[in-house]
Amino acid sequence: MKVKSKPGDFKVFEVLKEKPSKRDGKYRYYTLFKRGIETKEAIGRVAKLSRVSPKEILYGGLKDKNAETTQFIAVRRPLKLKEIKDENLRLCFVGYLDRPPKELIEGNRFEVLVRGVRKVPEERFRVLEDVGIPNYYGEQRFTPVRGGRFFVQELLKGPKCALVSLFAPAGWESSLSRRAKKLFIQGKFKEASSLFRGWRRKVSDFLSRGGSFEEALKLVPKEEIEFQLNVFQSYLFNRLLSDLIKGKTPNLVKFKYKLGYLYYPLESVSVPVELPAFTPKLDLYDSLISQIGVDRKSLFHLSDYFHSFKRKTFVKPKDFEIEEVNKGSYLLKFFLPSGSYATNLLRFLFSAV
Repeated sequence: MKVKSKPGDFKVFEVLKEKPSKRDGKYRYYTLFKRGIETKEAIGRVAKLSRVSPKEILYGGLKDKNAETTQFIAVRRPLKLKEIKDENLRLCFVGYLDRPPKELIEGNRFEVLVRGVRKVPEERFRVLEDVGIPNYYGEQRFTPVRGGRFFVQELLKGPKCALVSLFAPAGWESSLSRRAKKLFIQGKFKEASSLFRGWRRKVSDFLSRGGSFEEALKLVPKEEIEFQLNVFQSYLFNRLLSDLIKGKTPNLVKFKYKLGYLYYPLESVSVPVELPAFTPKLDLYDSLISQIGVDRKSLFHLSDYFHSFKRKTFVKPKDFEIEEVNKGSYLLKFFLPSGSYATNLLRFLFSAV
C-alpha cells in the first residue's frame, strides 16, 4: 500500500467546535495551510514574518509534514499576524474567539488517496460502522523512539544518556540536522552549537564551555521532556488496550508496528470505554513497565512531567466515504475526533501502513 506518495495524497482539515466571530473575541484566529512543512517550522516562519515570538502563537497540535494540512492558529489580542500567500504556506485571518485552539479543536476531516491496494473486505466496513476501531496512537507518534528504547529509560540512567537520546539523529531529518547531532554525540559541542538553533544550541554551547551534563539537562524545555514522556504513555496505552482485546476474542486481526503488535477485533468486545494514561501514581501498568526494566517508583520524581488524562478505547469515523478512483487506488473521506489517527483506520481497512 502506498500512502503519502506526495503531500496532496493526504489532506487534513482541522475542525473547530465554534465558528470564529468577525466582531469580537480575546484571540485572533487564522487558518494555516502548509504542504511538505513541519508545524513548528511553519510557526517559526509565521513568527519571523510577523515579528512576534513563536511562543505567542497558539495551536492545537502538530500536523504531518508529508501532507497538505489546514489548521487553526491564534494570537492573543492586540497581537496580529501577517497574512501569507506562498505556494506551500498560506496564512489567512478568519475571525475572533474567546478561547485558544487547544480548547476548541473538535477533530480533523481527512481526504486520503491510497494506492496499490486490494479491495477492502466487506466485513471491515461492517466492523467500522458497528464496532469502530481501537483508538491506538499512530506509528508517527513514536518517531522519537530510537532502537526500541524510550527517553525515560535513558533518563533513569543519568543526564548524559538522556541528552544523547534527545540528540540522536533520525533518517528522516535533514542532512544538516543529522550532522549537527552526530557532532554532539561525538562530544564536539562547539561545532554542533554552530549548526543548531533553539534549545539544542543552548545545550551544546553550555557543554562546550565546560558545563556539566546535569546542568545542561536543565536547559531542555519542560515541554520537550513532557512530550518525550507522553510518547512513553502512548506506547503503554497501545500495549494495554491491545492486550485487553487479545484476551477477549479470537475473532481479530493482528498487525505489526514499530513497537510490537496491535490487535483489532472483528466483533464487539467488552473493554472499558476509557483507559487512564500511565502516571507514576497508577499501578495499572506495573506489569508492562516491568517488562522493559522500569520500576514505577523510580519515576515518582518525574510526576510533574506526566500529564494525567483518559483516552477513549474505541473510535468510529464519521461521514465515511470511499471511492475507487483507479484500479487499486481509493479515495477515502472521513472525520475523526481530536487525537485519533487516520493511519490507524487505514491499517485496519487495508491490512497495512
